[in-house]
Amino acid sequence: MIHLLSLNPALDFFFELEKPKSGKVGIVKKASVEAGGKALNVARFLRKMKVPAATWFGTGGGSDPTHLLFQALTQAEGLKVRYLSAKEPVRFTTVLSWEKESRKYNHPGFELDLSGFGKFLQTVKKGDILVLTGRLPGGMNDALYASWIKAFKKRGVQVVLDSSGPALGKALAQIPWFFKVNLFEFSGAVKIRIPGLKNFSKLLPRLIHAGLLHGAVTNGAEGAVVWNGPEAYWVKSKVKSKGMVVGAGDGFLAGYLKGLRSRKSFKDSARLACAAALTVAQKGIMGFDAKDLSKNLKTIQVMKL
Repeated sequence: MIHLLSLNPALDFFFELEKPKSGKVGIVKKASVEAGGKALNVARFLRKMKVPAATWFGTGGGSDPTHLLFQALTQAEGLKVRYLSAKEPVRFTTVLSWEKESRKYNHPGFELDLSGFGKFLQTVKKGDILVLTGRLPGGMNDALYASWIKAFKKRGVQVVLDSSGPALGKALAQIPWFFKVNLFEFSGAVKIRIPGLKNFSKLLPRLIHAGLLHGAVTNGAEGAVVWNGPEAYWVKSKVKSKGMVVGAGDGFLAGYLKGLRSRKSFKDSARLACAAALTVAQKGIMGFDAKDLSKNLKTIQVMKL
């Protein structure tokens, strides 16, 4: 079973604005709200690829108004979600766009009591895949994911990591079974400026020597470097796409998990992951379609490293 966990879910508000032509009051041309969180994105993509997964969030299981809205949005999509806590509010993020500009604003989230962790621990079984995704909420111990990786590895669980910030470096030190981050996030974790994937590929021997035997580092339109022990590839599409696109990394992870569950070879799983990321870059999170994924798979180039 695949378990997808994000401790810091969000209500994502989108506003398309028209700036004031005179005076101080502008116009909200369009507005919408969506349930957000990396685990939810991966769950959306996996469902369209017909891969079952259990989705967990740090908070959202109570009667707080933010919980009720979050629950209503996920239920409207037909997504089943479980929660570790029913206390803390779900944070807000806001995207403001006008003319050719846009800005995104993130709330750091709220420190969690994790009262439901015991139930979660019992649910994840030996041989399962546990995917820890997203930043930790504000106020949480940066070593939390690291301690969970250590604990779940002892239980025979394959732990996948997709995080960022200070927690990422500490978590990598505990050697997750697989990790997926973008180049900017990895550079921050190792405190080394790495300008591109060609430069990153030179670091692979050091990572493997340190025990990080299985991973992927993405960099937008440049593609991704993916390795499993000595077998390593640089995968990218022949089709030009945008640079960094919100959700593309989640698409990459979902595609790789799909490959694993379908018992594809490591090389073919990497190709599928890259194609899934491209599909999100083209269609957006909500527009992801498995038919487009099949088409994009034909555009993926693989270079052995």
